[in-house]
Amino acid sequence: MLTPAVHHQEDFLGRLSTTLEGRGWDPEYVTNSEAKITFPDPETSHPMRFSEFWLSWRLDRGYTAYGVGDDIGSPWRARLLVDPDASPETVAAAADQEMHLLWHCDQQRSLRDLSERNRLLSAMEVRMMELGRRLIVTPRAIRAALVPSGRWTP
Repeated sequence: MLTPAVHHQEDFLGRLSTTLEGRGWDPEYVTNSEAKITFPDPETSHPMRFSEFWLSWRLDRGYTAYGVGDDIGSPWRARLLVDPDASPETVAAAADQEMHLLWHCDQQRSLRDLSERNRLLSAMEVRMMELGRRLIVTPRAIRAALVPSGRWTP
C-alpha cells in the first residue's frame, strides 16, 4: 500500500516531467532523487549537443534543494533558486532556465576552445610555410640525395 507521501511524490514527479516535456525537454528517466533530461533535435529526435543534464533534489538542512548538473562538469553545477515547497511547475521553469543557461555556456566554451585550436593551427601553418621558404635546395644537395647509399636497397 502506498502512503500519502509516496502518492504526493509520484504526483510531483509526474507533473514535473509533464511540464518539462511541455517546454521541449525529454525526461529520459526519473527516479526518487534525480531525472536525466535531454533536449531532442526536432529533425532526428537524438539529444542535441550539450543538452544532457541531471535535475536532482536532496535534503539540505531539512529542506528540499534542487540542482542541475551533468556528467561532464559536475552533478550539481547550479542550485535552483526556488522555495523548498515549490510546485513542480515552478521547479520545471527554474530548471528550464538554468539548463538553457548552462547549455549556452557549454556551447560558448566549446566554440572558444575550437577557435583557440584553429588559431594555433593557423600559426603553425604560417611557421611551416616560412620554414619552407627558408630552405635552400642547391644542385649539390640534389646530387647528394640521388647518390645510392650502402643502406639503400632497391
